[in-house]
Amino acid sequence: MVERKRRIWELQHFTVCRILGLTYNGDVLKELYKDLKLGHEYNGCMGAYEMHQQLIQLCRTQNRHAKRLERLLEKRFAPYKEVARLDSEAICRIIEGDGKMDGNNNNNLKEVPLSALIWFAVRNGDGNSGKEIESRIANALHLREHQALRFYDELSRRSGGKPELVTKELHAALEAREKLQRRCERLEQKRDELIAEREKLRAEKRELVHELEELRRMNEQLQARMHEAEGEATDKELEETKRELSILRKELRRLSRENAELLKKSKAEQRNVEQDERTHTRDCSKCNANTNANANKNKNNELRGLRVAYIGGVESMKLCYREIAESFGCLFCYHGGHCMRGKKEIEGIVEKNDVIFCPVDINSHNACRMVKEACKMRNKPCYFLRSSGLSALRKALSGFEPGFMV
Repeated sequence: MVERKRRIWELQHFTVCRILGLTYNGDVLKELYKDLKLGHEYNGCMGAYEMHQQLIQLCRTQNRHAKRLERLLEKRFAPYKEVARLDSEAICRIIEGDGKMDGNNNNNLKEVPLSALIWFAVRNGDGNSGKEIESRIANALHLREHQALRFYDELSRRSGGKPELVTKELHAALEAREKLQRRCERLEQKRDELIAEREKLRAEKRELVHELEELRRMNEQLQARMHEAEGEATDKELEETKRELSILRKELRRLSRENAELLKKSKAEQRNVEQDERTHTRDCSKCNANTNANANKNKNNELRGLRVAYIGGVESMKLCYREIAESFGCLFCYHGGHCMRGKKEIEGIVEKNDVIFCPVDINSHNACRMVKEACKMRNKPCYFLRSSGLSALRKALSGFEPGFMV
């Protein structure tokens, strides 16, 4: 580890020239002149070459401008700490070997500029060893300068005298390449996701095929059992059924006669009741009848004009459902619960009616779900009936209160 670093005014003339030339171009030189407070010496006629030569002359002796320029170079090359830890011989071999060196430092030094390599190589040397390093670097750079001039000449001829355009195109091509690389990675990720989704769909398809085969097998078994059951129905069973029906009819006639006799006895006993009690009973009956009639009339008046929809149930009982609804003064609409046309048909029925009744015993799961979602979305009351019988609908209409409609 070198304890003392060489100062910039201790370096040879051509070394300082290479460091400054590789670090600052013409536009930066003007800003550097202002930073070094050399503006009084700069005039509009001074070109980049004159400014470059003047900076080299300033660095030949120890002065405040040389010290200031040295600090600026140290600050500029501070990010390349991995080079500062190497000795001069190692850095010199990197420069002489065209940036190639045995070991693991190659990858870390790819982005280090040549000016930083020269700076740390000559500063870490001392005395004669430092001058020897500078001579070796000058020889290596001499050949590189020829190579760079040939390359610059080739670019100038191919770009019509504007090699900067080629570098801009190269930078644009590199950025486009990086974008394409990122896009390719995203597409590969999307492809992997699609492949995974395809495999998932294939697995689901296999499960569905297996379930379908199982349903077909069960259907065949049920059909076979039905044929067996139909074959077991004999004439003897039919005769037995007819005989039981005849017995039931005889019992019905007997019960009808007993009922008629009981009615006669009841009428006779009724005539024996005192006149006041008959009058009181008759008045109470009339009062109750009027009350019930008024209640039914009020209920019909409350539901009159109410649009009622019945979704599901037994389609052959459609007229019976309609009669019950119209007996309450309602307007009736029926739908069988089939969802072949999709969700819009159910939503249209819910939209046009005031209350929806939906039996769950004879109806599809999808129809019940669609009815529930459509009623919730439109704030329509919906009643799910446990039975598709007529009494269930009549009971629901009797207990329906229009005042609670949303």
